[in-house]
Amino acid sequence: MIIQRIVETVREGQKSAEHLVLLVGRPGSGKSKLLRELSTIRGWQYVNCRAFLTEELLEMVPKVRALEAPVLIAKTLDAFKADVIVLDDMQALFAPVLQVDPLQLLRQLGRKFSVVAAWPGEFDGTSLKIATLGPSEQREYDAKGLTIIQIE
Repeated sequence: MIIQRIVETVREGQKSAEHLVLLVGRPGSGKSKLLRELSTIRGWQYVNCRAFLTEELLEMVPKVRALEAPVLIAKTLDAFKADVIVLDDMQALFAPVLQVDPLQLLRQLGRKFSVVAAWPGEFDGTSLKIATLGPSEQREYDAKGLTIIQIE
């Protein structure tokens, strides 16, 4: 069962320096439902990433925003005092206005917290792809060293 696999992967990941597990699947693949279910069953903290789009963050100068976003988001997550944080609706962090590298942000958060995050895209074995920016624009990220569970 996929939920048990995720739980075991999180448990194993807590022994490493980076506690990040990505659930990768196209929009509509059921990632959000799985994350909400995990949060309920395991008592993990569910967070919709749109909550990070605060006035404080959006009012920052773009160059500062890229540096300060991880700090602001970490403060928000720290307040939960949760063993595991589940991040959903990652598309919000891909907004060009934010000028934030979502994968780098997740990796930074994964060094401080145990994070399970929904990645809205595809994994081809070596890289993560996301095409939610528009039909002609696709981003690709190196997936080396990441813990990935694909959702079909």
